[in-house]
Amino acid sequence: MRLCCQCPRPQAGRLVPIRPARLIAASVAAVVLGVFSLTVTAPPASAKSACWQQILNEWVDTSNVSPTYPLHCYGEAVKHVPQDLAQYSSIIEDILAARQQASRLNLRRPSGVTPSNTTSGAPADPSSGVYNSAIDKLSPTNSDSMPLPLLILAGLALVMVAAGGAGLLSRHLKARKAAG
Repeated sequence: MRLCCQCPRPQAGRLVPIRPARLIAASVAAVVLGVFSLTVTAPPASAKSACWQQILNEWVDTSNVSPTYPLHCYGEAVKHVPQDLAQYSSIIEDILAARQQASRLNLRRPSGVTPSNTTSGAPADPSSGVYNSAIDKLSPTNSDSMPLPLLILAGLALVMVAAGGAGLLSRHLKARKAAG
């Protein structure tokens, strides 16, 4: 009995040969789809994040926390600090210092008056050079974002898996030529 493509029916226990072009096309398509899925992310939500999340994001962006948040937000931010940041950075001390400064400002300021955003005429930050600004553009923009080195490693892993598949394919093809 012949199949629709006029190929002989495979016997039990024998592997059906796969055309190399189809296998290579499938491997390339899998790698392209994998890399594409790593680069495409969901758009950020348009709703305003919680005040503790804003404090954490501000610290990640500037390594500083401003004393302009309600006092309860600082305590919530300390509770939500990731373990690695708590151990290897000064984020908790910075949040507590900002809370103390905010409580002092609340005592000095009459109710209903907000502080103005004026500059003190201090000299420019020396770490704002071209090199540092380029590195800052590559860094995560908030505390929930995926780190860029992790994405690069995932992409390299996909390339290595594709290379391994290509090696297996070439070994399979050489074995078929030698047998046939």
